[in-house]
Amino acid sequence: MLNNDKTFKLKDLAKHTEFTLIIIIVGLFILASVFTENFFSTYNITNLMKQCAIIGVLAVAQTIIISTGGIDISGGAITGLSCMVLALLQRDTNLNVFVTLIIAVIVSVIAGFINGFIIHDFKVPPMIATLGSATIIRGIVKIISKALTVSGLNKGILDMGNLSLFNLIPVLAIIWIAVAIVIFLVLKYTIFGRNLYIIGSGVEVARLSGIKVRKMFYSVYALAGLLYGIAGIMLAARVQSALPTGGEGYDMNAIAAAVIGGASLSGGRGTVSGTLLGTILMVIINNAGVQFGLNTHILEITSGVLIVFAVTMDMLKNRVKK
Repeated sequence: MLNNDKTFKLKDLAKHTEFTLIIIIVGLFILASVFTENFFSTYNITNLMKQCAIIGVLAVAQTIIISTGGIDISGGAITGLSCMVLALLQRDTNLNVFVTLIIAVIVSVIAGFINGFIIHDFKVPPMIATLGSATIIRGIVKIISKALTVSGLNKGILDMGNLSLFNLIPVLAIIWIAVAIVIFLVLKYTIFGRNLYIIGSGVEVARLSGIKVRKMFYSVYALAGLLYGIAGIMLAARVQSALPTGGEGYDMNAIAAAVIGGASLSGGRGTVSGTLLGTILMVIINNAGVQFGLNTHILEITSGVLIVFAVTMDMLKNRVKK
């Protein structure tokens, strides 16, 4: 009887995306550590965490949005905008460093809020609305930067990109984990988190439940903007400057991490823990692939296959439930 109970628990555990991801991550980590020279070095582990950090924050934002049944293709552009605004303010003004950080984040929150406004009030599909806003924001970034790289960041920001706790855990990774913990608590233990998943299950259901849908859409996309703003500051610290193309390609990686982590593109499902693991898996695959000497184009194909597989499995799950 005891053995049957254990078997049942193991099967039940294996159904969880997080459990599967942990097994794959541990397996890849061991494989890369044993069969490559530099993967398990202190430098590479630290670099891995830095690579995870920025994409990880964007992926958490995507989890919030995807859980409502939406998608945001403007995350990378807003991140680049935040990064550029910060760099320009610190280079061209005498404002206090904390004031420049706040302004950079506020600009991102406004951009996110506008996304929510367009999607809810004008009924524009999230993919189209955020694709349009991403294009507009990219243009704005190139105009205000004159399409040039901007340096002259405050020393505190530069140090953020280089400092590590115990010479192992980067400050950027600590920020990522802190963001993930806060959003995890918000989604799991607040009314806002509960309402978010209800909206993902159906907007009409949410309205009938007494949820103020307009307010929720504004809040969700503004919150995502806040996270993009934080990611922009982290990007400035990581690159030590602001590029007119900053954040390009981050959207797809962040969406992929969220979907691989179990977020459903149909809405109503998504966890920060799964997204965290999805981010780590994607970064480890790319990093280990480089260590093994694989062609970068092959690694791109692998990432694409992972995304298609995760989305396909999600669609199959939804069909079974129906």
